[in-house]
Amino acid sequence: MAASPTKQRVAQRGLALIVVLWMLTLLMIMASSFSLTIRRETAVLTDVKAVAQARALAEGGINIAMLNLLPPDEKLRWRSDATLYEITYADAPIRIRISDESGKIDINYADPKMLQGVFNQLGLEEEPLAALLAAIVDWRDADDIQSPNGAEKEQYKKAGLKFSPANKPFESIEELQMVMGMKPEFYTQVEPLLTVYSNSNAVNPAKASREVLLTFPNVTPEMVDSYMQQRAENARAGLPELAPTWTAPSPNASQVYEVLAEAMPVEGITGAVSAVIRRGPSRQQLPFSILKWQKSGVESSLFAEAENNQVIVQ
Repeated sequence: MAASPTKQRVAQRGLALIVVLWMLTLLMIMASSFSLTIRRETAVLTDVKAVAQARALAEGGINIAMLNLLPPDEKLRWRSDATLYEITYADAPIRIRISDESGKIDINYADPKMLQGVFNQLGLEEEPLAALLAAIVDWRDADDIQSPNGAEKEQYKKAGLKFSPANKPFESIEELQMVMGMKPEFYTQVEPLLTVYSNSNAVNPAKASREVLLTFPNVTPEMVDSYMQQRAENARAGLPELAPTWTAPSPNASQVYEVLAEAMPVEGITGAVSAVIRRGPSRQQLPFSILKWQKSGVESSLFAEAENNQVIVQ
């Protein structure tokens, strides 16, 4: 028997109600998804803005470092022994570290024994270590004569490389990555210890990092740690720079500095800039010349918890 018109209308209304409810549910889901997308995009834009602000503040930090390297009075001049400083600008903390390049090992002037002290940290066997050191010497020397265990044009060609040793001093530390046997992980490990700017076969220990000091002959970690602690205490107390007693007198500073600046405009978001600068009139008649400028992240943040006890707040 056919359903009555009344029952048909009730069934249709029930179906229509179900359709409406499903549409409302779908619209609510779409609205929630749209709202979530908007919130996420807003958060991303906020983070992008904060990162850009952090980078701009860090660039300002490089300029602040230059200003604080100018005073002739040592008591007013910022230290260039990797002492960590903190300033506040635009309500954001900026941390700045200045390292004199004389505290690093010049890859163009270091003798094989000094180079061995650096590359011993890689933990290589004797034979591959000797080959790597010889390849470095062959790259920077002026001739095309292969040194024992070294590598010149013929060896690079046999290895399938489309370039050969420059046979002249390294123009940048990055060039070291082209030397035969220099793996990326090796370069990452030794790069912070090396320079092409000191133009000396000696290292200024009063400016050197812990890692560089550990390459010195007849030096123990305990000796280095004791000295580094005393150097940091002198910096916080405003006392003159301290040289270790267990090595030769320090050579003169190089007037070339690596400056690392990192800013944190928003908690947890930082931006870092590093620069290598040389003191002396530039083409623009400024007191410093920019030798290298790099916008990048840092392996270890200047805002890391371990740095908090070392920072000097200005």
